[in-house]
Amino acid sequence: MPEGKIIERFLDDRRAAARISCPPTLVPAPGQYLLAHDPASDDPLAVPVFSAGLSADGFLAASPLPAAWIPGTSIHLRGPLGRGFALPAAARRVALAAWDVSSAYLLGMVTLALKQDAAISLICDEPPENLPADVEIRPLVALEETCQWADYLALAVTREGWRERVGNSDALNVPREAQVLIVTPMPCGGLAECGVCSVEVKKGMFLACEDGPVFGL
Repeated sequence: MPEGKIIERFLDDRRAAARISCPPTLVPAPGQYLLAHDPASDDPLAVPVFSAGLSADGFLAASPLPAAWIPGTSIHLRGPLGRGFALPAAARRVALAAWDVSSAYLLGMVTLALKQDAAISLICDEPPENLPADVEIRPLVALEETCQWADYLALAVTREGWRERVGNSDALNVPREAQVLIVTPMPCGGLAECGVCSVEVKKGMFLACEDGPVFGL
């Protein structure tokens, strides 16, 4: 099985939890994930790992990650898996919103948006430091207003947050091009269709590991 290695752990996991080295073919696109497992661990379940941006030898990983994954830890990797974000080529006003998860899940979109000269607004209550100067930071209370400005929205939210605050609400007027990353445990990565990651969206019940974890809004 292809292997990766934890190179660094970061104290400020609002930007990234760790730097992972791995072959380029294993680097997940924004919104996609890898299933990672420490073969030295007693825990039989793999952990979904999302990208928070690229690094020279692999990628930066969004939090949370197991505390036992310290620098030097070798991990087995499978992927990339799932459906990621699809930034429209015509998007010029991009909103990135982290509802109840780290904004690190969305930081890979910043580079993509900058490449097409889009204006970027990051909506979250705990923004990371040292973002590009072109990225505007706004609080979550400004989400509705920012959605009216944006022509594309990428939203990241836990499954619980989706159920309680977003998925059952018609109050949020999103732009025509909008997607949501639903963050939830995905232990089988689509191999067993175990149903642990099932989520309800407008079209019915789906498995985040296969049908998502990014869904259209």
